[in-house]
Amino acid sequence: MRFARSILAFSAMAWLMTVSASADQAAPTTGRSIASLAHIPLMSRQGAAVQLGSRVASGKPTLIAVWASWCPPCVAEAPYLDKARKDLGKSYNFLYINRREGNPDPDQPADQVAQFLDRAGLSDVDYLVADVRAYQQIVGADFKDIPQGKVGIPRLYLFDAEGRQVYTSYGFDEAEGAQLEQRIKRAMTK
Repeated sequence: MRFARSILAFSAMAWLMTVSASADQAAPTTGRSIASLAHIPLMSRQGAAVQLGSRVASGKPTLIAVWASWCPPCVAEAPYLDKARKDLGKSYNFLYINRREGNPDPDQPADQVAQFLDRAGLSDVDYLVADVRAYQQIVGADFKDIPQGKVGIPRLYLFDAEGRQVYTSYGFDEAEGAQLEQRIKRAMTK
């Protein structure tokens, strides 16, 4: 009897974990809108003050990718983002945001950022820069999920053409590359 209860309990837990994982894949992650991020102050690649919303054309899907040149998962993710950017062309907003600790950031000298973008095929991207405060605003409620002492990048947010957040990811593993491309394309065509 005890063994049967253990089997039943284990089966129920396995089923619940499967249902939860499936729900997470299908549901919007936080339900935010791109408009809620429009006021966040950033800097252009050249150092001019801009607001995130100034780079978002309404009626287009939006991809926001937050990265740093010293981040190995960011380096691995970048070519997949570049491929999606080139495949989808101008049909969506592509915001590539460099997260910095300071201005200048001692961990990301300009030549290191340039090398990172070159290797990824993104040297032509007019990226934006977020300081720690702006990054925390972009991350929003997800900030609580970042482990103590971690930076929490790369981070990817997808918004559909209506401006609704439909996907969020944190971290990157090379084995997920093809899935990431497909997810971006699906989100961008809704």
